[in-house]
Amino acid sequence: MADGPLAGFRILDLTAVISGPFCTMLLGDFGADVIKIESPEGDSMRRNVGPKKNGLTAAFLNFNRNKRSVVIDIKKEHGRDLVRRLAVKSDALVENNRPGVAERLGIGYSDIRRANPKIVYCSICGFPPKGRYANFPAYDPVIQGYSGMAHIQGAKSGQPTAVKMALADKVSGMTAALSVVSALHAARARGVGQYIKVPMLEAMMAFTANDSIYEYTFIPEDEFKGTAPKSSTLDPFRTADGWLTIAPFTDEQLRRLCDAVGHLEWYDGVDNRIERGRGIMRGLAKLFLEHPTAHWLPILERADIPCGPVHNYDTLLTDPEIVANESFQIYEHPAAGKVRTVNPGARFSETPARMWRTPPKLGEHTEEVLREFGIDRTQVEELRAGKVIN
Repeated sequence: MADGPLAGFRILDLTAVISGPFCTMLLGDFGADVIKIESPEGDSMRRNVGPKKNGLTAAFLNFNRNKRSVVIDIKKEHGRDLVRRLAVKSDALVENNRPGVAERLGIGYSDIRRANPKIVYCSICGFPPKGRYANFPAYDPVIQGYSGMAHIQGAKSGQPTAVKMALADKVSGMTAALSVVSALHAARARGVGQYIKVPMLEAMMAFTANDSIYEYTFIPEDEFKGTAPKSSTLDPFRTADGWLTIAPFTDEQLRRLCDAVGHLEWYDGVDNRIERGRGIMRGLAKLFLEHPTAHWLPILERADIPCGPVHNYDTLLTDPEIVANESFQIYEHPAAGKVRTVNPGARFSETPARMWRTPPKLGEHTEEVLREFGIDRTQVEELRAGKVIN
């Protein structure tokens, strides 16, 4: 049973692919009862992405733990009516259809609100509501480009570069999850639900801009362009056998760093702060090549310099810190066998966030959930005979 901070809340999940499922998975990690409503074909992530074992893809497993699966054909009127009935006894609904689709189906916010005025209804979409892109479809690479993220990543080379993961999808999902939790609190405190729209573009800009818009913060911005550092994050340094990262961002850290590697003159011998920093980085780039990573890290750690190795998953999964903290979990899935998953990123002292329900088989909980919502066995059989449910 769930014992997380959201235990007792019930979420209807009408999402697919990544942004929506990531949002609802986070809510499930924190204890909410997430009911994933799928078409008879199921979420496309069950079939289309990544390696597959016994009919289940790694992609689906990695975004759909802590959920129950109910198959409802919402293309049929009885299916849409069933969604509205489930909404009556739910606290929130999350969907990430193309704008206008839920409304055309009769399960948009106004339809669901009539059934349950206290419902928190969250829509994840591509773009904000005004302008010619308002109803346009969007996927992660489009949003990374439009938001400026690809430009920021490729600034040194001059070629825009996408982050090699579904960053915009996951940022949007996290934004939506935080928004749903906040609205659930307001619903409990004030007795009213509300509609939340999370445009991926705005979520991504809100995530990206704070530390990349320095040159445009003050208005007029013309006199400040070109005065901000090109990047506040140092790229990894190559060593004799691999890579390491450092983050010495204060003058005191830079001085300790130079002292630790035996070149205090890099710091004391240059008055101009900018030139001093550039010189230190050039010196380190050559120096680190002389010894392996395992030689340098203890030296940097003793000097209290923020530092660390550069992992791939082969090395990350066996890193002593990761193993000691049990940051990954291996569980037994009834169909896929042994499966590895990463733990939720927050540790609660009293209401732990955890995986308490394995990712579901398609339609695994249809009858169980419908009976919990008060739909009797005869109605369930009628819905099944009409192929409204599985």
